[in-house]
Amino acid sequence: MGSLKLLMMTGTFISQLLPANQLGGDDFKLVKEERGISLYERWIPGAEKEPVRELKAVFFVHANKKDIHLLLTDQERGTDWNMEAKAYNVLPAGDENTWITYIKYSIPWPFDDQDCCLKYHVREEGKDGKPAEITFESTSHSRFPVFNKVTRITGVQGKWLLHEQGNGSVKVIYSISTNRSKKVPRWVSDPIVRGNLFETMNRFKTLVEKAHGVR
Repeated sequence: MGSLKLLMMTGTFISQLLPANQLGGDDFKLVKEERGISLYERWIPGAEKEPVRELKAVFFVHANKKDIHLLLTDQERGTDWNMEAKAYNVLPAGDENTWITYIKYSIPWPFDDQDCCLKYHVREEGKDGKPAEITFESTSHSRFPVFNKVTRITGVQGKWLLHEQGNGSVKVIYSISTNRSKKVPRWVSDPIVRGNLFETMNRFKTLVEKAHGVR
């Protein structure tokens, strides 16, 4: 059970039900900080007015926005940075700033494997000083149907905020939430979800810096 992998990222996580009186309001709580990556979480109302977990990772990467965009759309390397991913497919959806990503994750017995189908959209940095934003959300596509004995994670919403620092680095703020799951208790899922997201972001940071020429 301790090896159960509940992260799917580009990440997507299984969110657990939390009693309404334990909601943390609008404030994120720092739950882990290591190797230049800070991980936060909070509980927010879900689509069915039930609390779901929202996670946020903050870190700096010595690269540029183009490097990040390229890695997100590189299906050959998608399984290298997504924890426990055994499939990572990218499908164009109109223009270079919109695409669909399908990810399938290997989950140990007795749970079914999990997958998600996500639509991405890039909003470039504007004159208002706002950072570049890459949003993603659950979608459906005929190329990626729901399979038997594979749990489709739904209600995914998230984004990458990319703040150019002017010194050859980018501040990355990644956040995500999904519909909740009742299958796994929080005492099991909490350390795994946090650990998997942290390792996924660490792998992503390493790969994007390597592509930029950082040793």
